[in-house]
Amino acid sequence: MSRLRLHVIACKVFEQELEVLAANAKTKARIQYLEMGLHEGTAEQLRVALQGAIDVVPGDRFDAIGLAYGLCNRGIESLQSRTLPVVIPRAHDCIGMLLGSTQRYLAQLESCPGTYFQSPGWLEHLPADRVLRQQNLPVAAGLKATKEDLVARYGEENALYLLEQFASFTRHYRRLAYISTPVPQAENHERMAAQIARQQGWTFDRLPSDLGWLRRLLDGEWNEQEFLTLKPGERLGLRYDSQLIAAERP
Repeated sequence: MSRLRLHVIACKVFEQELEVLAANAKTKARIQYLEMGLHEGTAEQLRVALQGAIDVVPGDRFDAIGLAYGLCNRGIESLQSRTLPVVIPRAHDCIGMLLGSTQRYLAQLESCPGTYFQSPGWLEHLPADRVLRQQNLPVAAGLKATKEDLVARYGEENALYLLEQFASFTRHYRRLAYISTPVPQAENHERMAAQIARQQGWTFDRLPSDLGWLRRLLDGEWNEQEFLTLKPGERLGLRYDSQLIAAERP
């Protein structure tokens, strides 16, 4: 039986991890990386870039498209499947995917809300001036977003949770959590993350990654709890529950 031909559109934050996983993927996966800088623009700019990448994937050469993106400030909202199924993780953002689950991500925020997360991809793509990027994470969103914004991004239950957690939170991070993934030069990345924590006056923790979510994306193991599959002609809509996203007809 021939392997499923999968075209993956991924943020560069996942590049090192996906290259490691792709070597043993159960599908014939081709990976296209989009710049991390898209996160620093508007949701519409990210949406346009993603839709453009989806639209040019040749339907005669692939069986499906996979997105290595989470909600990402609603940048995936209204994406449409054209001629191929499009598979999207039900994830808030890259941190949950690197940790293996939303539950593990929220548990980290509960134990220490003022956490700045780092991973090899984040460290590789620091700006030239080495200034830390503002992360599009619940820890940041809770500082400046309205309840409506949080509900739209994370769902009703998670929004209420975040509002409670960050009601008395200051604008300052207190901890750097480095997500250690099995990539080349992992020790160098960890040392760099620890140095950033010292420079900022934050505590430092090393968190082991769980790449199972990303592996299942590459392997074509798309269970409904973790993934939404858009059929040709369907559009992605947001949901205010644990599902996060759903298929709609335009």
